[in-house]
Amino acid sequence: MGAYLPEYFLSFEIVYAAAFAMLVSQLRDKAAMADVLTSVQRLCALARVGSVTLRADMTDAGAPASVQEALDILRQTLGVHDLEAIDISATVTDAELIKLAGILVGPPSSVHGSIIDTADALSVWNVRLHVRGVSPRPTPPGMHAVAPDVIASHQAVVRDPVPSTPSPIKPAEVVRDMRREVADAVVQADAAEVVRLLESIEEPPRFAQAASMEALVLAVEHLVDVPDDYDRVHAVLRRAGAVGARALFRQLMASTETAERRLLYDASAAHPAIADVARAHVGHPTWYVVRNAAGLLGESGSPQAIPDLSKLLRHDDQRVRAAAVVALGRIGGPAAMARLESVLTDPSSDVRNRALALVFASPESDPLADRMLMALEEESTLEFQLEMIHALAHVPTTRARNRLVSLSTMEAITADDFQLRLAAMAALAAGHRPAADAALYRLLDDPSPTIAERAAALLG
Repeated sequence: MGAYLPEYFLSFEIVYAAAFAMLVSQLRDKAAMADVLTSVQRLCALARVGSVTLRADMTDAGAPASVQEALDILRQTLGVHDLEAIDISATVTDAELIKLAGILVGPPSSVHGSIIDTADALSVWNVRLHVRGVSPRPTPPGMHAVAPDVIASHQAVVRDPVPSTPSPIKPAEVVRDMRREVADAVVQADAAEVVRLLESIEEPPRFAQAASMEALVLAVEHLVDVPDDYDRVHAVLRRAGAVGARALFRQLMASTETAERRLLYDASAAHPAIADVARAHVGHPTWYVVRNAAGLLGESGSPQAIPDLSKLLRHDDQRVRAAAVVALGRIGGPAAMARLESVLTDPSSDVRNRALALVFASPESDPLADRMLMALEEESTLEFQLEMIHALAHVPTTRARNRLVSLSTMEAITADDFQLRLAAMAALAAGHRPAADAALYRLLDDPSPTIAERAAALLG
């Protein structure tokens, strides 16, 4: 007798959607953490099968009632945030899944499309959100590229019919036209044109819709390339609010040149919304990101930053602790000074000495004459350089790609140089394909057999 076969099979996408909807429901209902972690483990196991696109209009008439209910939850959740679909890479992590579900459980933002920037700020890099009317991010590594018309074709059955006669142009249509112009300039990597277009938009709602994270990242690159335009670009970034501050911080974290970091740090410190962005990164796993966040919190001068900086006084990395000491000293006041007394017995002499200089300085002294102190020190350690190269994998711009190409082809004199070349190649493959394919193919002829073999492996 042959094996029994069920009469109905659920597709992989439907199973994934139901499992993800369960995680969203558990977070919304504040379920036990053990149940939440079980759902995350289930999703991670599914992710290893392959990348997936969860659409707001997913249906399966033959599915059981429990699956239909899960699809309804997913549809409602995505609709609240004006999401058409979510692409989830095969390389997604358990932390990213929890963060993504947490974002979706939260209230929608009044700024259209800002959910994409929220995901970026929380380092949800292996997920791509499709917001209606907003250009999606580049395809993350490990994910099949999904053409926008594929999503549109699935939604055609629920869209309103197109009017047979032309209608007068409405304000909303003008907004979309301007947003399209900016999006076109982004696709062409024309940073100067992006800045010009954003400057030309007078109405705040139109500006908010056009000033995407991609556009603002290009604006920051223009600031670096043309420092004489600093005032123009910084005005655009200030007007963009928290999204502009995040664009600055993102580029600061990916910058490999000392002079460039100094310029970006100054621009970040002068942005009125930088404190909130820095506060969101104090728990980041990478030390230099946290160090810069601490420095920028100090630059804000806000006593509200004292609790976050106090926690960093117990950070595992002494460079972060030292930056927190300097930041608290910059904020000043009895509350900040009281926190510094707790590190007078810190195992690091550098941390202790900085705290001593601040706690026991006379009122007329200026222990913080060098305002950059920690955030702008020249870093030449291999650890720092490898971390910066890894960060460049997540900055999908021409400047970042060119920097990685330069590092991947540099002359390797030492073993450290060789590690940097390999790291740059991996970053190109992880975040800059297919644009980086030409550079990787050239490396197939590299004199070093190891480099050539690695290039072949990355190209698949």
